[in-house]
Amino acid sequence: MRDRRTPRFSLKGAIWLFSVILVLAVTLTVLWNVVLAHDLRRLSALASESGAFHWTLILLGSALFLAVIVLLTILAIQLFSNIRWGQRQSNFLASVTHELNSPLSSIKLFTQTLRKDDLTSAERANFVRKILLDIDRLRHIIANILRAAEVDNRGEELRVVTEELDFRDYLAQYVEDVQAQYAENLDLSLEAPEPIWVGMDRITFRQVLDNLLDNAIRYRRGNRATVELRLSGSDGHALLEVVDRGVGIPKKELSKIFERFYRLAEQGGPETGRKGMGIGLNVVRSIMLSHGGSVEARSGGPGRGAVIRLRLPALERVEVPA
Repeated sequence: MRDRRTPRFSLKGAIWLFSVILVLAVTLTVLWNVVLAHDLRRLSALASESGAFHWTLILLGSALFLAVIVLLTILAIQLFSNIRWGQRQSNFLASVTHELNSPLSSIKLFTQTLRKDDLTSAERANFVRKILLDIDRLRHIIANILRAAEVDNRGEELRVVTEELDFRDYLAQYVEDVQAQYAENLDLSLEAPEPIWVGMDRITFRQVLDNLLDNAIRYRRGNRATVELRLSGSDGHALLEVVDRGVGIPKKELSKIFERFYRLAEQGGPETGRKGMGIGLNVVRSIMLSHGGSVEARSGGPGRGAVIRLRLPALERVEVPA
């Protein structure tokens, strides 16, 4: 049972309270000006007798009423923003608890099962593989939380150690690693016709790809997620498009999905039932900015999949003859 001594404000209640206050303030302003218009002749005569004092008082009163309305609006905007932020943080804590408990419970169950003597070698290998997958999932969650904390401490500019890499070779190796890891629920392909050299922190950038694939799997349609990595060069930049055929993103939410703690209205879809923490894409944006790049999302709407476009500065690499 919730403690009654601890007040808990909701966004809906704050909107209603602000609406009532705003209506009262506007009504008072209108009545003030109606009274002034009704008694304009009397006030004019009074002002002619006693100078400009009364006109100044009238104008000052109207300005004060207008200032009250403006200040109430600013206060309400800040209040709504804080309430929404608090709700997102509460959802984040609940999601973190769920995301951590799920793989831990799975690991415990599989470990207890491995203690049985009647298991075949194939069954033991299968349980070990699932335990390793859950451990990777825990590593991914913890890495996102640590990276989000680093963003809070340093701002959007994270510390990265870049090196010259062939982006095509890097992606080919990544696809090979991931296909073995997510063989049950992911079809991943790479389209990269030519090598493109970039300056990249290979460890940090892998977290970008891991987060995007995790989202594609989370928001998939059906039992398997289909993801295509398309690499191309454009205007001195390397452009990587991560294309999925999942549940899609409503157009009105495309500009919000990179915000901290923001989650889509429909989480995970009926196929997965997994809720996100709301920090994965925010971490992606921070890492891309730290590499001097950018990220944007595109989607045709619900049911039409999504495209995440990653842009990195390309390096000019001169081949020296042997």
